[in-house]
Amino acid sequence: MKYSLHDNGWTVLVDDFDFKTATQEDINLIARLIASNTCVVFKNQSLSVEDELRIAHMFKRPKPLFNSKEEENFINWAVDSEGIIARVTGELNHNGKPGIAGHSDEMVWHCNMPQDRDRCPIIWLYSVRGSKGSRTSWNNNILSYNDLDDATKEKLKTLKCIYMGGAIVDEHGQNGKLEYDGIVVESFQPPLVYTNNAGKTGLYLSFLQLDRFLGMTREESIELINPIWEHTIQDKYCYHHDWEDGDVVIAEQWLGVHRRWPFDGIEERLLHRIAIDFPDQDYL
Repeated sequence: MKYSLHDNGWTVLVDDFDFKTATQEDINLIARLIASNTCVVFKNQSLSVEDELRIAHMFKRPKPLFNSKEEENFINWAVDSEGIIARVTGELNHNGKPGIAGHSDEMVWHCNMPQDRDRCPIIWLYSVRGSKGSRTSWNNNILSYNDLDDATKEKLKTLKCIYMGGAIVDEHGQNGKLEYDGIVVESFQPPLVYTNNAGKTGLYLSFLQLDRFLGMTREESIELINPIWEHTIQDKYCYHHDWEDGDVVIAEQWLGVHRRWPFDGIEERLLHRIAIDFPDQDYL
């Protein structure tokens, strides 16, 4: 597998690779690149649903966003995809329903379900058709964290995040419970400064979904984090992807977030989205 780095110095660009012939060794290497560089890009893919499912299972535990085919939102999934491949589109299916994120407006910087302790920390996006002219940006919160001064790093290490829909905390700041997909689970209050499975430390900061920090009001939290947030989305920490059909972008969701720019052609644009985990191997 041949790969190089984007002009930003960190995004991995893979050349002359066909996922249809990918081996487990290939997937393991890709997973290590994702863990260390947060974002890996492939061009000129032509994949069937069957191809995508094979690749997803070569990673680890591909996870539907919803628990069962009976749920209303199952209509958002690609046909014959085991409920694993989500349609990201404004196009209506045979039931007259759009896919997920089917609106044309911007989606501010976010990641996959940060409130869920058991979420999958990798998102696969494959452009099936109609994507030209649309843009998604990813950032690298390993690099942005490393460039902070030591005093700021130490302050941020004390913070725990409360994400919308993910945590119930009583007046004493104790963990509560939440109901998620009909199941009561322990709430998840992840540290803002997080170390991933590759030993990379950075900011686990999903700006769109952050409600507040533990022990602080929302207003206090936003006032504290706004200058940090502006620091993390400087262009040197961002990769801007102008989509073409056949592109695949795979991104780590602990130490990187992404932004979808507005796009009026959302009803013609179809991406496939899969939530997956890192395959078992040594990352250090």
